[in-house]
Amino acid sequence: MKKNSVLFVVILNSLIVAFELFFGVISGSMALITDAAHNLGDVAAVIVTFIAIIYGAKAASEKFTFGFVRSEMMAAFVNALFLCVTMIYISYEAIGRVFNPIAIEAKYVIVVAFIALIANGISAFILKKAGVAHSHRHAGDCDHVHEDLNVKSAYLHMLSDALISLGVIVGGIAILLFEIVWLDSVLALAFSAWIFFESYKVLKASFFSLMDYNKESLKTYEDALKKFEIVKSVHDIHLFAPSSAEKHFSAHIVLAGNPTLSDVEKLLEEIRRDIARLGVTHSLIQSETAKYAQDDILCAAHCRV
Repeated sequence: MKKNSVLFVVILNSLIVAFELFFGVISGSMALITDAAHNLGDVAAVIVTFIAIIYGAKAASEKFTFGFVRSEMMAAFVNALFLCVTMIYISYEAIGRVFNPIAIEAKYVIVVAFIALIANGISAFILKKAGVAHSHRHAGDCDHVHEDLNVKSAYLHMLSDALISLGVIVGGIAILLFEIVWLDSVLALAFSAWIFFESYKVLKASFFSLMDYNKESLKTYEDALKKFEIVKSVHDIHLFAPSSAEKHFSAHIVLAGNPTLSDVEKLLEEIRRDIARLGVTHSLIQSETAKYAQDDILCAAHCRV
């Protein structure tokens, strides 16, 4: 469903790009040509999203043992970065046009931008339903809500196009009725600032995910492991989220006494069930004897060998 929705958005917006370019050349409107160029960049971004969805669904293999679980964040990072740069460029152009207005054929601009607004609005709505917010159930009967940052970045691209098209319409009406040419640039600046702010949040979140950044307290997970009497200490904890729907956890636990293999298996099953309630989707717990006890729960130099 998500893949088909994104593919429809790609086709629809490719048609809009061709439509805006055609009428931009006929009317001599640089505003429409510029908007078409922006739309073309966004189509490329949505294509990246589409490719990421396809690869993200691929199963793990011998060479990609985790599959392509990071494809969502990689696509989100590229899309958000491109959008931030685009908004900076549009702001630069808008500031220049405040002082040096460019004449356009207002009627052409209003009609074509209105059609683009409808198409971009539909695209943004489809992408929002396709994955900006989704929930799923982990082991332990716990529901967790996530945002697909890959699809969200594509959604922000389409939303930015819709807002820019709206700005073009308002500017076109102002030019047609009152000859207020500078209003188009002022609206573009306001929209660009908001879109940049939203895109930056996606850029930051996707970058942190790619760098295996953890925003949670490890104490919560340490306590979840130490609540079992047999667990004497915990070390080498790793916690990261490679995608919006995945959270991976690993740790070494030092056990007291000489438990049987059956006892250890039962313990690990209980631990996995408990940390699944914290949203963990993939866990790796290594049980050890007191010989390997460490004071630091983080990975020290020895664990990199």
